[in-house]
Amino acid sequence: MGKFSCMLALMFGLIACSKEEPVVPPPVVAPLLEPGKVSLKLPENNKDCEVGIVSADKAEIEFSWNATENAKKYQLVVNSSVNGKVIDVSDLTGLTTKVILTRGQAYTWNITAFSSSAKSSVSPLWKFYLSGDGISNRSPTAAKAIFPIPGSTISLNDLGKVKLEWYSEDPDKDALLYEIRIDTIDGKQKPPSTLVDLKVPQVEIGLKSGKLYFWSVITKDPAISVTSDVFSFKVR
Repeated sequence: MGKFSCMLALMFGLIACSKEEPVVPPPVVAPLLEPGKVSLKLPENNKDCEVGIVSADKAEIEFSWNATENAKKYQLVVNSSVNGKVIDVSDLTGLTTKVILTRGQAYTWNITAFSSSAKSSVSPLWKFYLSGDGISNRSPTAAKAIFPIPGSTISLNDLGKVKLEWYSEDPDKDALLYEIRIDTIDGKQKPPSTLVDLKVPQVEIGLKSGKLYFWSVITKDPAISVTSDVFSFKVR
């Protein structure tokens, strides 16, 4: 057999004896699951005189909610409408927890559910009033903007002014005073004296065209002050 024939035979023999490399499939990537809609149970929304387990001026309140699809843990946030104090209870794996709160105040609360992939879902915001001892002063409600409608664009009147209007009430029927904070920064800047201790829930104020304004209302009864959300509007 010639030299060339031997080389061909050797090459074909090597090819015939070689093994094919196995095909490795790509890794399976688990989908990033999002938690389902969060629904709340207790304290009930808009419930008055929630009492809880009382100890002096405090009460232990139980919060509960329904299980949420794909949720691995939950976060509870409770906010006092009187002083803005926030209580944050994180990494909850159950569907209930207890928090000690000051009596005679209104509170808001909600639950955020987290999946294993850190996706989150936030419940609606619920509110309730934690009753006092019968002689405690109850806080007024946080003011709601009537005009301008939050997020709207409005025009100045013939005097170059805008009439701000809002609504708040006091469960004890106490007389209320109002303080308005309005600016182009955050609606929290110190106001002039003309916007402090207003006796009616409206005020006319001179503003500039082409500006975006932020404003908030501090509602005061004889003992408690409650700050509203920050509202915004634009002037044409």
